[in-house]
Amino acid sequence: MQQKQISLVIDGSGSAVFAGLLNEQDQWLAKIDRAGTPLEELFPAIQQVLHEADLSLAHIGNYIYCEGPGSVLGLRLCAMAIETWSRLYPGSPQFYKYNSLHLVAYSLLQAESELQRALIVADWKKGAWNALYIRNGEVGAAEVIDDAQLATWKGPLYHLPQRKGWQSPPAQANTIRYQPAQLSALRNHSSILNATSGVELYSNGINTFQKWTPERHRA
Repeated sequence: MQQKQISLVIDGSGSAVFAGLLNEQDQWLAKIDRAGTPLEELFPAIQQVLHEADLSLAHIGNYIYCEGPGSVLGLRLCAMAIETWSRLYPGSPQFYKYNSLHLVAYSLLQAESELQRALIVADWKKGAWNALYIRNGEVGAAEVIDDAQLATWKGPLYHLPQRKGWQSPPAQANTIRYQPAQLSALRNHSSILNATSGVELYSNGINTFQKWTPERHRA
């Protein structure tokens, strides 16, 4: 990514709200993790990093955001905030997204240079997981697997906790601490950030429907 202006990084996918400001050299001018929900902590987090860097939203040229997977409400609140700010402070802002599982995968590869294969999973719903495979040292695409597929995996297994968990972590899985601040150290990986025309959130492409049961309305 070639940055010419200050970048605002927002991540509401996990159990904490992350906000940070990157300069043109991908160095943090300010960053913070705030425990709590994006509904309560997103705007205070943004105000704090802007105050620490002595900047305003008018200085922001790039919006870097987590597309997911993760907290649906958190991701949507961050998306609405970015869309609003980009209209209030027009100036041809650029949008860049990253995937939370990809961020974890590249962080693992950076920390463990000999790692060749691994499976990273995060809750999606009961009996199903958002997943990402590392094979031959290469990071694959995020996908959905079920418990049966998970049970066949025999290699290193990592679990990324979500804000709301629907099931217990897989047995033998190593729990990962999600750290969006690692984004600055992974800037040399060209596949981490992807330019978008607007804010686009992650979709695993699988629709689920709840069966409708007819029932007379009761006052």
